[in-house]
Amino acid sequence: MFFVISGEHPTLPLGELTAVLEASATQFAIKTDAFKYVEVNTQSDVAFEVGKRSGYTDEAGVHVFTCEPTLDGIGRAVNETGLSEFLSKEESFNIRVARYGGVTKEISRVGLEAILGDRIARETSAKVNLTSPDKKFRGIFTGSSFHLGIIEYQRPKASIANRRPRKRPSFHPSTMVPKLARSMVNLSQPRPGDLFLDPFCGVGGILLEACLIGCSGVGMDALPRMVRGTRRNLAHFGLASLGLIEGDARKLPFREVGAIATDPPYGTGASTLKSTTRKILDEFLPQARSILATGRRLVVASPLGTAASQSADDSGFKVLDRHLVYVHRSLTREILVLGAV
Repeated sequence: MFFVISGEHPTLPLGELTAVLEASATQFAIKTDAFKYVEVNTQSDVAFEVGKRSGYTDEAGVHVFTCEPTLDGIGRAVNETGLSEFLSKEESFNIRVARYGGVTKEISRVGLEAILGDRIARETSAKVNLTSPDKKFRGIFTGSSFHLGIIEYQRPKASIANRRPRKRPSFHPSTMVPKLARSMVNLSQPRPGDLFLDPFCGVGGILLEACLIGCSGVGMDALPRMVRGTRRNLAHFGLASLGLIEGDARKLPFREVGAIATDPPYGTGASTLKSTTRKILDEFLPQARSILATGRRLVVASPLGTAASQSADDSGFKVLDRHLVYVHRSLTREILVLGAV
């Protein structure tokens, strides 16, 4: 399989993709990671489902071949690959070529599309259809290689823009953007049938993304207006959570949940219940550990410098991964992926 991930963050897109693959219970190995292009060896046809679930994956599909990034090398690869295994003469196709990282500029993308289109048509007897083909080939220059694949998933246009915080009926300035919220859910690796929890749900940015990928989600917040805002936002997208609770996340009313992803208040436009973010984490994390089974995950965001990793260690968690997300001059979020030990 191949995946084209977003280049807008240096670590989160690959971290999220890996977490989604792990959660799918599919055996896999990442073979190539070159800027935005990721090639994965796996026995299962998971490209569509993994792409659809991920926040930072733009395209996904079946890998056909990799070769040196020259016209001669590409021509040899086409000749040596049994393209009829991927495309029958009854099907139509098109091909588009992309270039990531500014490599191999001496080869025209448009010219190569014409060459490859002609070669694929001659090899398979399939017809070219530029507007609505049965299969879409993707050529990618990245690093020191050229890759050819068949697209199975492409992010729908405007799908993210339609979910921007200001497009929702209930807005709060601290709400995460959809891609980041989706990645936090995926990093927590909820499994089918799990109860997913956001104990500081605010107006529901993270819970919204959890519900969109099919989680049985519960949101909780200490402020009634936030709970009402979450309910309005979910209803706006035709979604419903398993439950919404007005309550203090430092006193969790659960026996067990499968996964947690959350963004506690920072005291900048969000209520910290007359406390500090560090103190909230010190009191919340032991509660979270008590309702997570060993090996399950909690993903938490906090301002860089809060010493959240120390609070996690003291509460029975191990830091599995860490990502820094710049928000503005006075705030960089630290995203910690914590495993219950």
